[in-house]
Amino acid sequence: MHIERALAPQQRNSSIAVSHLFNTITMLKEDRMNFGVHAPPEGKNFEEMKRLCQTAESQGYDLFTITDHFMNMANPSGRENHPLECWTTLAGLGAVTSKIAIGPLVSCVNYRHPTVLAKMATTVDVISGGRLIFGIGAGWHEMEFKGFMGEFPSPRGRLDGLEDAVQICRSMFQNEVTDFVGKRYSAKDTLNSPRPIQRPMPIMIGGSGERRTLKISARHADISHLFANSPADLERKLQVLRRHCTSVRRDFSEIKIAVGMRALLDQSEDAIKRQAKRITQMGRMTPNEAERMVRANTGAANILRTVKEYERLGVHLITLSLGLEDMKTFKDLIVSKVR
Repeated sequence: MHIERALAPQQRNSSIAVSHLFNTITMLKEDRMNFGVHAPPEGKNFEEMKRLCQTAESQGYDLFTITDHFMNMANPSGRENHPLECWTTLAGLGAVTSKIAIGPLVSCVNYRHPTVLAKMATTVDVISGGRLIFGIGAGWHEMEFKGFMGEFPSPRGRLDGLEDAVQICRSMFQNEVTDFVGKRYSAKDTLNSPRPIQRPMPIMIGGSGERRTLKISARHADISHLFANSPADLERKLQVLRRHCTSVRRDFSEIKIAVGMRALLDQSEDAIKRQAKRITQMGRMTPNEAERMVRANTGAANILRTVKEYERLGVHLITLSLGLEDMKTFKDLIVSKVR
C-alpha cells in the first residue's frame, strides 16, 4: 500500500505548464523512428565519453545511453578497462550537451536505494535541462552484485526490487512527498526537492523476461526496451507484452517500444568474429548463436532490412553501439533512408 502526497494547487498548475513545454522539446519524436547511440564506459575516460555523446548530438541522434556497471562486464575479475560510474558520468554529459536525450540503458535499481536513485535522476534531469530518459532494470551481473552489494538476490528478489523501485521513483518524480511500503523497498515521508524539469519523467524499463519483467513493463513502463535476437523473436515478445497489458488492463498503445540492435557496418570476417566473441563473453548466447545474429545484421543492406522489420512491428526507438567513425556512416546509409 502506498500514499502519494500531491503538490499544492499553485505548484500543480505550474508543473503542468512545465511538463507541456519540456515534453514538447525533449521527448523522443512521436512521428518517426528514433535512433540512439549506446556507449558502455568500459575502458573509456570522460573525455572519450564526452566526445562520443557530443558527436551523437551533432549527428542528429535522438538519445545517448550508457551502461550502469561497476566492473568490466566481459572481464570483471581483470584489472583493466573498468567503467566510470553511470550517474556521475551522465551528470557530466548533461552539462556538456544541449539537445540530445541522455540516460542509462539501464540502471540497476538494486544497486542504490530507489529513493536515492530518484534523487540522482532528478538531479541529472535538472542539470541537462529536462533531457533524461530514466532507464531501469533488475540487474543480472552476479560478480558485480557480490563485489559491490555483498549479495546476489534471487531473480524474484531482484524483480520485487524493480517493481517497488519503479513505483517509488515515479511517485518521487510526480509528487512532493512519497510514502510507500513494498516487498523489498519502502519510502517514508520522502521529500524530493528540487523537482525534475520533466513532469512526467519518461520511465524506460529494460528487460525481456516474459513471466515477470514484461508484466512489470505492462503495468509501469512508458518505454519498454526489449532485447531480441531477431525481428521474429521481437514479435513473439511483443505478443507476450500485449497479453500482459490485457491482464493488467493497460492500453498497449500507451507503451513505446524500444529495441537494442547490434549492427555491424564492417563486413570483414575479423570484425564479425570479434563482435560474436564479445557477445559470447556476456554469457547469454552460444558462439554459434552469436555469430548467426551478427551476420544477420552485418552490412548496410542487412541492417536496413532489419530496421524496416522493426519499424513494421511498431518499434519507436532503436539503440545501437556505434563508434565515432560509424555514427555519420550509419546516419547516411540507414537513418536517412528510414526517415
